[in-house]
Amino acid sequence: MSAVDNNSPVRTTTSSDQIASNGKTDAAGLSSMFLELLVAQISNQNPLNPMDGTEYVSQLAEFSSVESLENLNIQSGEQIKYMQSMQAMEATSLVCQKVDVKADTLSLEQDDTVEGAINLGAKVDSVVLRLYDSKGVLADEMTLDNPAIGTVRFAFPEQQAGAYSIQAEVQLNNSKQQVPTYLTNEVERVSVGTGPDDIILQVNGLGNHYLFDINQLSKTTQS
Repeated sequence: MSAVDNNSPVRTTTSSDQIASNGKTDAAGLSSMFLELLVAQISNQNPLNPMDGTEYVSQLAEFSSVESLENLNIQSGEQIKYMQSMQAMEATSLVCQKVDVKADTLSLEQDDTVEGAINLGAKVDSVVLRLYDSKGVLADEMTLDNPAIGTVRFAFPEQQAGAYSIQAEVQLNNSKQQVPTYLTNEVERVSVGTGPDDIILQVNGLGNHYLFDINQLSKTTQS
């Protein structure tokens, strides 16, 4: 009896046991494995009942499809690695640049101004910004009348070193509503891991933040 049955189809799947037995995991390994199986099948076919040529064509078509998918997976993996490298390079270029991060607390190591922004999606009458010290005492307050829709920047004058919290409240007619704040400071250090979620920025006085949590690069504050 022949080692390979003439009527048994050649397996062209990419199961881990087949690839492992061949010792390769790329498209070249798959190609080598398929050719070995095909040659074995041809060599051991029954000469009195040879395989129909259409079966070879069908098997070659199936393998071509599998090989194309494997090549696509390899290319996709390389593109992902390239994008991650570009993201890491972009992140390291942010060191010493000012960025906006979503936060309502900060720590001043020395006397300094407190800068930030809020995002307005609709027209409001005014925005009231309040700055509190570590004891909850109001340290400063400002009102921005008729602010434009979009990113509205603010800056409190120089404050003493210490911990602070900030609160932003929009007013429209007789209603009031608190909105999130984005605080601004320089990036001190960038930690890069193996993936995009591992890129962390250490922002002066604002702690650690993921790269994708950055609202935007800070622009010159408008008074």
